[in-house]
Amino acid sequence: MSFKFAFITDTHLYPEAPQNYGGGTQIQESSVEIYETMIQQVEAFEPDFVIHGGDIVCGGDSFEMPPSHYQIALDHAQMMGEQLSAPIYYMPGNHDLDPQNGDKDLYLQRFGYDAQVVEDESQGLDGEQSMSAERLAYTSLVHDDLRLILLDCQEVEKDVTHGHLGEEQLGWLQTELEQAKAENQEVLIFAHQLLHPTEEFSELGWMIDNSEQVCEIIDCCDHILATFHGHLHLNRILEPDPATDNRRLTIISSGIICYPMMWRKIYVDQDQIRIVSSQLQLPELLAISSAAHDKRGQSLIGEEKDREITIDRRTPTTDSSN
Repeated sequence: MSFKFAFITDTHLYPEAPQNYGGGTQIQESSVEIYETMIQQVEAFEPDFVIHGGDIVCGGDSFEMPPSHYQIALDHAQMMGEQLSAPIYYMPGNHDLDPQNGDKDLYLQRFGYDAQVVEDESQGLDGEQSMSAERLAYTSLVHDDLRLILLDCQEVEKDVTHGHLGEEQLGWLQTELEQAKAENQEVLIFAHQLLHPTEEFSELGWMIDNSEQVCEIIDCCDHILATFHGHLHLNRILEPDPATDNRRLTIISSGIICYPMMWRKIYVDQDQIRIVSSQLQLPELLAISSAAHDKRGQSLIGEEKDREITIDRRTPTTDSSN
């Protein structure tokens, strides 16, 4: 049993960009070229599937993106994603929200997942519940004995930088973890914002605002190997916090739109998961972005330990309790 997949995040695609943002570190004026190069390099990797960690485009309220440009960006991202031979699974970042009204409707039309949701528990004809199809921004994938859970941290009314997981999704998450435990599956969780504060990143803007609720669900689960995140535009791999019961890694990946323009290659086999960072081959744009950042982006690229790691896999038990 072995497979491989790619994790990309924070592409911030803006085909009609009037300027570069982030003090010049984000290269939106070349975002189409950057996205195309990323697609080419990911395709050459030949992954079994791809996960996009959010901030696909430059929506939300901080870029002041016109609604028409937002739709163009979403369409362009969808079109380029369809060029991949492997399936690509998306989850939203705060900049994937509609810049005009803050909702995810246009995002969900392109990148959402179908779900059957009980609409009304009142009895209909023949005593059946009324059901309706609904598009969701969270989902899970099972590949061999590994379950990958993709969360929607943007259950908010507008782009507020930090995220939030609603009660229905929290219940779904707990059910997913219980089912993984019962089926002897280890788990990787993917979320745009951080799910819990860390020593380096403790400000609300880095993470979801109901972190305590989420940690009550995940901290006691010994079959979660790691959580993957974007949002911070830098590489970090953080060891488990000894102050908590969790034994999982926190893996934060740099943004594609700015230096160091890296994405993660993830190799999975029966005994281990190997994570390797890969940089886009765009030397001129990398130099421009690096020069615009304090200390030439050294804090963004991180140390060697932030770019590559091997996770030893554990053997799940059949005990279904958390």
